[in-house]
Amino acid sequence: MKLHWFVFLTLIGMCLAVGAAFVAPAEVVLQDGAAEQIVSTSGFEHDRFSTMRQGGPGAERHARTLWIGWAFILFQVLFFGGCLAMGMERRRNGGASLGPARGPLVFATLVLAAIFTALVFSYQRYAGGETHALFLGFPRPTAWVFYAVWPFPAYLMFVYMRIFDRWFFTEEDERKVAELAAAQRRKEAEAG
Repeated sequence: MKLHWFVFLTLIGMCLAVGAAFVAPAEVVLQDGAAEQIVSTSGFEHDRFSTMRQGGPGAERHARTLWIGWAFILFQVLFFGGCLAMGMERRRNGGASLGPARGPLVFATLVLAAIFTALVFSYQRYAGGETHALFLGFPRPTAWVFYAVWPFPAYLMFVYMRIFDRWFFTEEDERKVAELAAAQRRKEAEAG
């Protein structure tokens, strides 16, 4: 599959996930013995602060929308990886290639998708649990964000630095730029 079609399809997937979020029910009926309680998925007014909304029981409110959010983030990660791949592609000998960037980019995309998947499953367990264990001072879903999602771009920066001279701006590219600059200076000297 051509890279631009892959990016387009992931964008369509994100749009479908957002559309599914709008179609998902806005209220959840909780069955507690003989009583039924309706909980709005958008929360309800706080008893002390009218401008604040509070969520209520997370496991019930997010029973359907959590998986829509998970699908959206997976499409978003694939879209991000595809956009990076489009920027890293080089045209050589009539074809396009990612060269040494391919392996690390595919690895990074899959690892980031796995991190977000772990975050979603961690949040599902957190929302349904009575006791909440902390991991390095944070609830587990928050710890995934702080200790895995946020530092992850450092991996991509490291890979970019390692392959820059071999792939993005080679010695041949540097020689061509120097030749173009010298030709431009000669042209300006002749004109002036």
